[in-house]
Amino acid sequence: MSVMDEINVKGLVCLEAGTGAGNTTLWLAKKGAKLVYSISNNQEHLDYAFKRLSKKYIKNVKFIKADLQKLDFLEEETIDLITAHMLINVVTPVDLFLIFKELTRIAKNKALIVVNDYNPLSSYQTERSHLVEELFRIENAVSYLANGEPILVWYPSEYTAGLLELLEWKVETIELLYDKTPWEKELLKEHLEVIEEECKKINNENLAENLLHQAIEILNQVGESETIYAGTIYSLIAKRKK
Repeated sequence: MSVMDEINVKGLVCLEAGTGAGNTTLWLAKKGAKLVYSISNNQEHLDYAFKRLSKKYIKNVKFIKADLQKLDFLEEETIDLITAHMLINVVTPVDLFLIFKELTRIAKNKALIVVNDYNPLSSYQTERSHLVEELFRIENAVSYLANGEPILVWYPSEYTAGLLELLEWKVETIELLYDKTPWEKELLKEHLEVIEEECKKINNENLAENLLHQAIEILNQVGESETIYAGTIYSLIAKRKK
């Protein structure tokens, strides 16, 4: 939250695009936001974040299940601050444009948007980085076979900045939050679980078994207490202009 610490949240109407574990939603509420819309299309994420929220902040936070491409319940120019933490790496380029377009619609003039997300894995590499890259390649392949689109997309910060500028935002700062991204085995296991679930949707059973076997073999090469570094994480702040 180092970049966010520089923003005075008190009294602002905020929107967290992608609730996740609710960390940013909770942070905004604690820092004195007048109202926080915490938006996700995942009910489990919303329920988990709600349980973590102290009762003293409940009246200041609205947890809403919705598609970020269609926030019809919000009028134009109603939001002072938008945050998106580790959201855009799980949406396709077309969906990303449509999400940013909708967020632009509801943003006030001079509103801020803060995007924290991953640069491509190639932005930082070690001898062991290939294990993370191979696991994620399989995850994308399985998702493509099951759903017709990849599940992970690595947008360079320059791409995100250019897209926001196209939608009339002025990029104020881009900086690294992590100059190397840590991937612990427990986190990689969560990706293996996704691969396992998506494999169940693939019609070719032999292909699904083969891909899952490859993913398991990769994960078995990672030590239980090992941290593998691959890629970097950036934070971008932009201001809405008209």
